[in-house]
Amino acid sequence: MSAPARHCLYIVLILALTGMWYTIYQKPRNEELAAVNNSNEKLRVQLQQAATVRARYDQYQIDLAELDARLASLRTIIPTEKEAAAFLRTVQDMAASSNLKINLFKPNALVSRDFYSDWPVEVRLEGNYHGLGRFFEMISKATRIVHVPTVTINNIQDQTDPKWTLTANGTVTTYVQGDLSGQYTIEE
Repeated sequence: MSAPARHCLYIVLILALTGMWYTIYQKPRNEELAAVNNSNEKLRVQLQQAATVRARYDQYQIDLAELDARLASLRTIIPTEKEAAAFLRTVQDMAASSNLKINLFKPNALVSRDFYSDWPVEVRLEGNYHGLGRFFEMISKATRIVHVPTVTINNIQDQTDPKWTLTANGTVTTYVQGDLSGQYTIEE
C-alpha cells in the first residue's frame, strides 16, 4: 500500500474512532452535563424564591408582633365579655358619682357583628341637668368605647327638690370582643 493511501486509511480510522468515542462516551456526558446544569439552574431559581419568601416571612413575623401589641392595647377599649360586666359596674358608678339615681339598668342580649358584639343596656336615670352632663362627660372620657345613641329627657312634674328635676331614658351600648381564636393563622 502506498504512503498516501496509508495516510488516508489512518485519517479515516482516526475519524471513525473519534466518531465512535464521541457517540459512545462524550455525547452522553454532554447530555448529562446539560441536564445537571439545567437542574442546577432550576434549583438556583428555587433557592432565590425561597430566600425572597424567607425575607417576607421575617417581615410578616415583625408585622404580626406589632399588630399583636396594638391589639393588646386596643383590648382595653373593647373588652372581652368577662371584662364587660366590670365596665358596666363602672358605668353605674359614673351615674352615682354624678348624683344620678338609677331607676333602670337592664343589660340586653349581645348583638353579634363580625369580630365584636354590641351590648346595649337600657338605662333610666333621675337627677338634674348638671348631673346628666357630668355623667356624659365621664362616659366620653372612659377608656373603653361607649355609645349613647338615643336619650330622651323629660321634666319631673311638680318637683321641688332641685336634685331631681329630670329623667333620662336611653340606651348605653358598649362593645365586646368576639372570639378571634383560629381566624388568623400563619402557617410555618
